[in-house]
Order: sequence, then structure tokens, then C-alpha cells
Amino acid sequence: MEGIMTGIKPRQNYALGDRVEEYKNVLRAAQGASGGPDGLSQFLIRGGMNLVSGANEGDNVLQTLAGAYQKPTEQLFASLDKKAQQEKQIGLQGAMLGIKGEQGMEIARAKAKNQFLQDLPPQRKKFELIKEFTKESKGFKKDINKLKPEAMADFYAIQAPRLRELKNFQGKNIQVYPHKISGSNIEFKFDDLIPGTIYFRPDQANVMFERDPENQVIIQYNISTGEKIKEIKIGG
Repeated sequence: MEGIMTGIKPRQNYALGDRVEEYKNVLRAAQGASGGPDGLSQFLIRGGMNLVSGANEGDNVLQTLAGAYQKPTEQLFASLDKKAQQEKQIGLQGAMLGIKGEQGMEIARAKAKNQFLQDLPPQRKKFELIKEFTKESKGFKKDINKLKPEAMADFYAIQAPRLRELKNFQGKNIQVYPHKISGSNIEFKFDDLIPGTIYFRPDQANVMFERDPENQVIIQYNISTGEKIKEIKIGG
């Protein structure tokens, strides 16, 4: 809301349901654009014409009315059934368009946020990431960023961008150590380490890990210099 948007207030509480209703209204308007009479109007007109023509005249008034409106009634029910089916389709299409629209907005917001973070100095980026990771979010399962916000923010903002400049890490993938979360506990999955990938663990933030299957060892590196610290024999 800056620059040319200064002073413009964003719409509040614009939920997915509001977006779906707008799409449904557009679809209803498009399907009703022919301008023809609705089902009830057609029912009255057709029945009235039958009465005037006298083609369905019976022994009494009720028989005459029944005869005159028998076919229009069948046509009305068919029209109502078709309208119900159309409304069902409108609901489905509106929901699909609403979800796609919401996904598009989420992608745009994520790209904007990512670009905003990329343009920040490392320390400011770390500060913004900590704010994001520690923000209250009800109903969402905690991930490793929320359980270890400072260590993860430091890794993303400061450590990861410079790791590829270090000789021992060049040409290798850099990932967060495989893990499983149960409540507030993090279980790091040693068996899921992939050779050729350098791993970061927030509980041991000063070192990086690599699996060497040829020599059956886990190599630990200094995260700042990339120098090898030690080798831990697998299963030893």
C-alpha cells in the first residue's frame, strides 16, 4: 500500500467464501443472459393458453384445469430440475475458480515476501524470519522453523548463502537434516541422509553433516570454514 497505492486501504476479511460467491454470481449472470421467461412464467403462460384454446376441457372446472396444466406442470418440474443441476454446477465451478484464485493470490504473496526477504541485509533478513517463525498460528502443526526459530533463521539468512563459497561444499546440495516431529520433539533421521548432500541440524548449529557411503562414515564440517572436523563411523 505504498507508492501509487498510498492511502488505499486493503479490503479486510476477504475470505475464500467471498471469492467463491462472486464467481458464482458471475456464472449465474452468464447462464441467465438469454433473457427468456423463467420456468414459473412459462408454466402460467402455457397453462393459460391451453385454457383459452379449450383443447383440454373436462366435465368440470377441476378437470379442465388439470388437463390444461398437466403438460406445463411436467415442463415446470423439468425446468426446476434443470435449474437445480445448473446451480449445482455453478457451485462446483465457483468453488474451483475461488480455490484457483486463492492459490494464485497465495503464490503472489509468497513471491512478494520472498523477494522482500532477498533484498534485505542478512541480519535484517534473520530478524524478519524470526518474526515469521515465532508468529502465533492456531490450527497449524509446528514445523522445525517454529521449534528452532533462531537457529533456522540464522541458517537461512546468514549461513546458507555463503556455504557454496566454501571449497568442501561446492557442487553439493545443501539441506536441512531429515527429521520427524512429534509434538515439540524433533527426531533426526540419520538413515535418510543422502550422499552428496550437506545437512544442517539446528541443535548442532556450528557443524554441517555429510554421509560418505564408500567409507561408511558421517563427516562433520565446520560451518564457518568448511574444514573437516571429524569422521563418525556408521554403526560405530
